[in-house]
Amino acid sequence: MPMPPHQHLDRIENTDRDVVAFLANYPGDQMVEIHSHRRIQLLYVKTGTLQLETRFGAWVVPPGFAVWIPHDVLHQLRMLNATTHNLYFRKKTVAKPLEKCQVIEVSPLLKELIGAAVAVPPLYDQDARDGQLMKLLLQEAVMQPVVPLHLPMPRDEQLARLCQAFFKAPTQASRPADWARQLHVSERTFYRRFVAGTGITFVNWRQQACVFAAMARLSLGDSVTSVALDMGYESPSSFSTMFRKTTGRPPNLYIHSQE
Repeated sequence: MPMPPHQHLDRIENTDRDVVAFLANYPGDQMVEIHSHRRIQLLYVKTGTLQLETRFGAWVVPPGFAVWIPHDVLHQLRMLNATTHNLYFRKKTVAKPLEKCQVIEVSPLLKELIGAAVAVPPLYDQDARDGQLMKLLLQEAVMQPVVPLHLPMPRDEQLARLCQAFFKAPTQASRPADWARQLHVSERTFYRRFVAGTGITFVNWRQQACVFAAMARLSLGDSVTSVALDMGYESPSSFSTMFRKTTGRPPNLYIHSQE
């Protein structure tokens, strides 16, 4: 079933347990509108793809990875043929408070622990097996390495609007001169402004945005060829090379992992 509506989040957050876990399915392309929660969330993507957006940027979560979402952070989710395992932790259970969203790897052990956790009843016995399971899950989760699947967004409102519009339909054909013209500045000023706002160069940001959007389209069943050509690559092979370099996975393997 889909993630509970916002009015049901109180039931999750007020449950008298340190960890609450449940499974959710999102066939097709679904949005979970802007919301926040008082607990720290760990969102594991079993199948499909998830896109997370906050005012600080966007993150993409492929299958087999998870994302930490800090408490009280407003965020929006786009679910693409996704099955997710959702875990909510009381703030006091996480020794080092999270300052921003982070995509993490999921070890084989953590994967099994998460799968077991979603079958545990909400009011589990904290002193028995289920309580120990939840404690071990948290210990394993906080040890996982962070992976660079973050697309930073500038706080500059004008530049942020251009970035958000580009992210909806990214293409390698987009030129810095076009962005500079829309901002009524020189290309040199645009380059400086972009790096100051995002921390990375425009070319790197553009490539990363294309990868994130490609992941979403591949999850929905689009072919590598159509994605590559729509994004302005000369050939599917050049797109595949870029995709592998950025993600560590060829796009064909990524598509197969959705099945």
